[in-house]
Amino acid sequence: MKRIIDGVMIGTGIVAVLAVAIVIAWAGDVFTVDKDGVPKFAVSDAGKITVGATESYVNLVVQNDDVATESDNKLDITADVLTVEGVRLENVALSANIEATGAGGLDSGSEAANTWYYVFVIANNDGTSWNGLLSTSSTSPTMPSGFTKKRRVGAVKNSLGNFLLFVQEGNKCIYSDWSTTQRVVSSGVEIGWTIVDVSPVVPSTSRLCIISNQFEATYGSSGYKGSFIRTAGATSTYGPNLLWTYFVGGTPHATTRIAEVPTDNSNRVEYRLSAAPSSGGIQIDIFGYYDRI
Repeated sequence: MKRIIDGVMIGTGIVAVLAVAIVIAWAGDVFTVDKDGVPKFAVSDAGKITVGATESYVNLVVQNDDVATESDNKLDITADVLTVEGVRLENVALSANIEATGAGGLDSGSEAANTWYYVFVIANNDGTSWNGLLSTSSTSPTMPSGFTKKRRVGAVKNSLGNFLLFVQEGNKCIYSDWSTTQRVVSSGVEIGWTIVDVSPVVPSTSRLCIISNQFEATYGSSGYKGSFIRTAGATSTYGPNLLWTYFVGGTPHATTRIAEVPTDNSNRVEYRLSAAPSSGGIQIDIFGYYDRI
């Protein structure tokens, strides 16, 4: 047993933890109770006890605004729970518009095409006010007056002056409408490992992309023909980081596989074919990525 508040003793059982939480809440304090080092409850000054309250985020969604006239410049951010530098926000529903400036918009400067913008939720010191914010910095946005805390929740590519369309749930982002921007290799025919830069559609805060290997080729000879994608600089020809597809024969074939492939620290993968085709080649598209939020 351990004394943590005058008149209250705590043991290792869940009942004891609840009892301490109730006493702390009754005392008018905001407090997180840990059992065996694992966060279990958050107690508000109103006496509310919430299981799993110390989750980093719950049901976080970032996506283009659903209003047709604004979907290319405005994002919606929602979450049941979102922790922002130690402040717990509930029922978050806000937006960030790149055509606005300050809280709810761009932190500084003006909108630029072909640029990654990082998406933040910002809050004041006690969490009674919060908003969205966009910045070209993934770590140090210019904070609007009155806001002291920040939490990056995603990223968005402003392509030709419009946001690429996407839906992000948690840390997984999927592009919701294909565009030519997402094709990083078209009719590739290289038989040696060839570097592919995926940073136009995978932000610097990600090291895992969702990629397709679409092999459409004609060969003049029969036998196994394959196309391969792996992390740039990988030393193993085969392994868990390899996405491959193949067919047998010399006539035109088309086959596609989609998988998660890690990138290197410069957001690159690499590909090769087993043999040079007489026509066609490999198409490589990025369908999404996992963000390190």
